[in-house]
Amino acid sequence: MIQHTHRQSHFRKETTFFYFYLFVFALSLGLVSVELFSEGMFMDGLYYATISRNMSLGMGSFWKPYFSATLFKEFYEHPPLALGLQSICFRLFGDSLYVERFYSFILFLLTGGGIVLLWKQWSHDVRYGWLPLLFWVVTGGVIWSVANNMLENTMVLFVVLSVFFYGKRINEGHYYGVVLAGLSLSLGLLTKGFPCLYVWSLPFFMWLFLRKPHFMQMITDSLLWVGFTLLPIMVFYLFVPDARHFMQTYLQKQVIGSIEHIQTVSSRWAIVRAFFESIVFPVSVAALSLLFVRKRAGVGSLFRQNRAPFFLFFAVSLAGVLPIMVSMKQRPFYITTVYPFFAMGLALLFLPFIRSLIDPIPPTSKGFTLFKRGGILLLLVSVGLSVAQVNRVGRDNIVIHDVKQVIEEVGHDKTIHVGPNIAFNWGVYGYFSRYGNVSLSFAPPSKQTYYLSSGKNDPDSLDHYQRVETNMKQYRLYKTVDPLH
Repeated sequence: MIQHTHRQSHFRKETTFFYFYLFVFALSLGLVSVELFSEGMFMDGLYYATISRNMSLGMGSFWKPYFSATLFKEFYEHPPLALGLQSICFRLFGDSLYVERFYSFILFLLTGGGIVLLWKQWSHDVRYGWLPLLFWVVTGGVIWSVANNMLENTMVLFVVLSVFFYGKRINEGHYYGVVLAGLSLSLGLLTKGFPCLYVWSLPFFMWLFLRKPHFMQMITDSLLWVGFTLLPIMVFYLFVPDARHFMQTYLQKQVIGSIEHIQTVSSRWAIVRAFFESIVFPVSVAALSLLFVRKRAGVGSLFRQNRAPFFLFFAVSLAGVLPIMVSMKQRPFYITTVYPFFAMGLALLFLPFIRSLIDPIPPTSKGFTLFKRGGILLLLVSVGLSVAQVNRVGRDNIVIHDVKQVIEEVGHDKTIHVGPNIAFNWGVYGYFSRYGNVSLSFAPPSKQTYYLSSGKNDPDSLDHYQRVETNMKQYRLYKTVDPLH
């Protein structure tokens, strides 16, 4: 009877951690729902969704992605794997604005699962796998990237899996782990190029901080990881002509061109600043645990328990940040893939504190009962918030309204001329192409049946156009009196 009661108590204790996972999921859904499930998207993500949709319809191909008839007829700005994967979703589920959104959200969940697997490798305590998830979710830029269909959403999954497979190599001693690590990272390389390669540094930092693996194994593992990452790329390059052309163009135009000619920041240190600004909140959340244990004896020893793994993962994170300084083209979302590893290190460092606070709490206590109910309530609120975004326009609501008005008048699969104030508004190109496969041209007005204007700096050659009556709020649409064919 006593043994049976003990098993029941142990079972209740184990199941309590389900509610911590539930809380983190509900929090994540609540944070991402407003921006993810409403209309409107950051320009880059809008372009990726459009190209993927086009690929699913046979416009362009895997190695020759297509955006529109007037812009990026062949898109070589980024490797095509994420676009190809998303195009499969469009083929399966049709042309809905929610396809790219659920694609990003599912990848977010899969990456979370990968973080839990990684956590289990390092902590051997899956009960607290919600802790790195919490730190990851509240890191600046993570939720934003998910909501805006960024390529990093796909790349981070492959990077996390690559590190997980290398962990299997260390734990089990089999070389297949490092082979899978290389192949996974190769998929990351085919998603957004070189920014994922920083995890090659993991064997070195493991040797440096943990003295595991030994030095020669570290060298061997590093060479194998690099080799199996590059092997699929070399196969494509040598035996697939379209792939070779893509890689050559991408390297010359995007990689070398960005380093030599494009500047988005005033200092190379901007990306480092962005990293530290992004981790302020998770560090603050972790530090809260110290308020509850600061008077207990042995606090210093708790810090020393997992200090080395923290420095290891912090070093890996910096390895993903510092190389970005080579270029003056920097954006905070370029380093999104490092945050799972920083969250891992932070969670390992603070695990002894969190465990000392949570383990003594009885599952039947009043406080934990309130926490369970609060988590369920948060989940219901988050689901309701998500449903409330259906058919709601979030960002760029005026632009989206006018784009829909123009497409209703002009029709799908058309090309229209735009005025000088629209010609370099690249987000407008994205909405027209995504909503109606309408291409925008800055050619002379007489070349097109329709002319779209912002009402400013219009050319004088509009005599043969007349204004179309619409309910647009920002733009004006004109149509030729006698269209030229």
